[in-house]
Amino acid sequence: MPFWISFLISIIALTAHSASPLKVPPLNYCYTEDACNPYQWVKTFPSCIIKQSTLHSPIVLEHVATKNNSISPLGLQRFNMRQGNWTVANVRNTVVVTFQAGMSVKGGSIKHNYQIVEMRFHWGTNVTNGSEHKLDSRRFPMEMQIVGLAPGFTDVEAASAVPSGLLMMGVFIDIASAENEAFKAIAHAVSSVPYPGDSVSVTPPALLDLLPDNYKFYQYHGGLTTPPCFQTVTWIVFEKPIFISREQYLPFVTHLYYSDKNDTVKKLLVENYRFTQPSFNRQIIVSYAVPNTASLSQPALISILILTSIVSLMCISQL
Repeated sequence: MPFWISFLISIIALTAHSASPLKVPPLNYCYTEDACNPYQWVKTFPSCIIKQSTLHSPIVLEHVATKNNSISPLGLQRFNMRQGNWTVANVRNTVVVTFQAGMSVKGGSIKHNYQIVEMRFHWGTNVTNGSEHKLDSRRFPMEMQIVGLAPGFTDVEAASAVPSGLLMMGVFIDIASAENEAFKAIAHAVSSVPYPGDSVSVTPPALLDLLPDNYKFYQYHGGLTTPPCFQTVTWIVFEKPIFISREQYLPFVTHLYYSDKNDTVKKLLVENYRFTQPSFNRQIIVSYAVPNTASLSQPALISILILTSIVSLMCISQL
């Protein structure tokens, strides 16, 4: 085959690939309309029905949860590495940030070494809060949820059909006066993806920089907070929030729509959270506080290591 024909075929194939539309779910559920809000999901998705034998999410987390010091620390592998790019996309019911391969989580009391693939956000309005989980009955302005897949899976939908197929790591987001430097790329990108199917590539921070400075977390068995509400998720929710400025929060509540670009009625995507579910008698455990050492200065880190060593020696001397 002549070179110029091969070259032309390659160009056509590349163009077709780059022009392929982003897959977004149909408008078969919503959050703020009477006909399709979370209280109506059960009409279309029977697996969202709440029973005492089910483990739905989100839930209210409380400081009185059982502490378990046998839980090993979380192993956040390659979270400190900057990836080449992330993709930020409007997928109708939320904003999804897709990661490149390489990050994983193990440890704690989770079953698998989960491969981290994406994160999603839930928020309120300009005047209301919108985290899905609550801490001591408080709902935060936003919640960031980092998604991991169990070994053998390559997409969220397939993993969600299997018990413990998904790991979800929830991070509360609160509002402060100062801008969050690590969050800037995401906040800026949100303004560029107003309609379902819109996406943009960004130069990201290290994911570790988007986590709180303390790794104390709650862990429980729960489910997807969106239809079909399968109860196949191991949830880890950090107790301490991260902080962004109000200017970084506003694009989420003012620039995103769940209606399509050509629709005559523009429907703002706000309050995209599911109401909290009963915990029933499921076990909720909470780890002890472990500092995010990436946020500490070198002298502070050395001090913590020395103090830990002293405490260990004191414990041994008591034996």
